[in-house]
Amino acid sequence: MVQDQNPKLWHPARFTHGHIHGSGDGPFGPDEVKQHTVIILNNPLENRNLLVDVCIEARCIVCADGGANRLHDLHLAGKEKTICFPNAICGDLDSLRLDVEEHYRSQDVKIIKDPDQYSTDLTKCLKYIRDQIVDTEDKYESPRRGVDVAIFGSLGGRADQAFSQLHHLYTSSQDFPSMIGDLYLITAESVMFLLEKGKNRIHAPVGPRHFTENVGVIPIGRPSKVTMHGFEWDVTDWRTEFGTQMSTSNHIRAEIVEVETSERVLFTLETARKPGR
Repeated sequence: MVQDQNPKLWHPARFTHGHIHGSGDGPFGPDEVKQHTVIILNNPLENRNLLVDVCIEARCIVCADGGANRLHDLHLAGKEKTICFPNAICGDLDSLRLDVEEHYRSQDVKIIKDPDQYSTDLTKCLKYIRDQIVDTEDKYESPRRGVDVAIFGSLGGRADQAFSQLHHLYTSSQDFPSMIGDLYLITAESVMFLLEKGKNRIHAPVGPRHFTENVGVIPIGRPSKVTMHGFEWDVTDWRTEFGTQMSTSNHIRAEIVEVETSERVLFTLETARKPGR
């Protein structure tokens, strides 16, 4: 097992109803919760309430190409529209409808076309966010600290696209190590992220405002040995890999759970607020 005495702290509860960001609530305190940005992918936006929760304190909102169509077609109004209004649209723009482009362009939303066919729209959005962080810090001379990214997508629909999102979550966390902080993939019913090698502490309160008890630890990259505390089924130096054994349908039994892992593993939480609720 990796020897690391300083655990990595994770704050997925910031994206659910009853935020801890900037409020002083939660066990880690407001100074330990970074600012975050939001990327909206070109997938069905099935949980409107969760989208608003994720966007409500975002530093920046970027639509990945056709993600702008999805956001536009929600027909948000009033406060919700203001909260979720995008700062930019990035991608090769082959999916962006003309009426949507004209709508957002008329409201001074930045539209950045990047024709590079060797990078995905998600990667282009991450590059835009990274560049914006660099420009802002150069302008205001503030100390550098990573900005977390909430990627609002979906694992429903085509299976290959679902695996692609998990693949890019894995690779992007390695490709943008300096200015981009932690990456969270958020779907209509789940929040997921890649735990780091070593010790991880996750604030995952169970209740109607945050998460259900259901949780998974998935070895999507390499086989790993994990030690877990705060779950119904805790394990010690437990080898996990595809084709042998995995910790799925485990249950949270503490507000802060701990996972120590020899390799990066995917941690999944089920949100309590379902679509339409």
